[in-house]
Formats: sequence, C-alpha cells, structure tokens
Amino acid sequence: MNTVHLLAVRSDSSTVPISFEVFGGEEVGLRMRLPSGDWRSFSDPNLFACLISARIALEKEELLLCCQGARSDVLPSGLQQQMDNGRSASVLTGLPGDVEVVDIFDAAEPSQVTSVEEQRTAVFRFFGLPLPEGDEVTWRRT
Repeated sequence: MNTVHLLAVRSDSSTVPISFEVFGGEEVGLRMRLPSGDWRSFSDPNLFACLISARIALEKEELLLCCQGARSDVLPSGLQQQMDNGRSASVLTGLPGDVEVVDIFDAAEPSQVTSVEEQRTAVFRFFGLPLPEGDEVTWRRT
C-alpha cells in the first residue's frame, strides 16, 4: 500500500485535498479520503478501473480529480493493466513510436483533467469507434 495526495478542483477553480491509499498487490483496491474526512473504498479489476469509480464518486460532489489518469488523452493498454494492475497508462498521441507512459496517480494541472464521460468520449473518438450509449459499466472495466 502507498499513500497518494492529490487535489480535486471545483467549477469555481477552488481546490480541495484528496488522499488515497493504493493497494496494487494481489488485492487491487483504492481507499479515498473525502474532504469531509469520510473514507470510501473501491475494488475493481485494476487500479485504473478503481480510479474511474473514485472519480465518479467525486463528480457527484462536483469535483474533478487532478491526476494523470483523469486526462482525456490517457488510457492504459491491456498489457499495462496486466503488468502493473493499471497503475501506468499511455498518453494517446497518435504518433508512431511516440510513447509517453504516466503514473495514473501523478498530479495533473486542473486544465488537463476532464470528467469520466468526457474522457470516455475522447478515447472512443481517438480510436475512431462509435460511442455506445449508456455503457459506463464497460468503460470502468477497461
């Protein structure tokens, strides 16, 4: 387990601190400490899916998490999800041989992050795929 400290941004540009306990071994999971002091736990097939679940919970409080995994151009490949439980992800550039890998829990600027739905739409468009309607569950299992 390791602890990650990030910021979440509100629509008025104010920020609030968010802490995570990241479990990436045999039992993949994420515990998030909300601004209220309450803890929420997320257990999904990999850390990227856990992060998606945590971001959805924050979005219900009108907060966007400022981390690399919340950028519209970041997505872990299937291999990355298997090798490190989705802790690392690729920046989708479209340029052959231009591969940038980021830790999904590294900080990002508020201007770089989007909602889960906006990220999902951007990824589908990047790959030239039609966007299925109401497919949030499949997206979280990427």
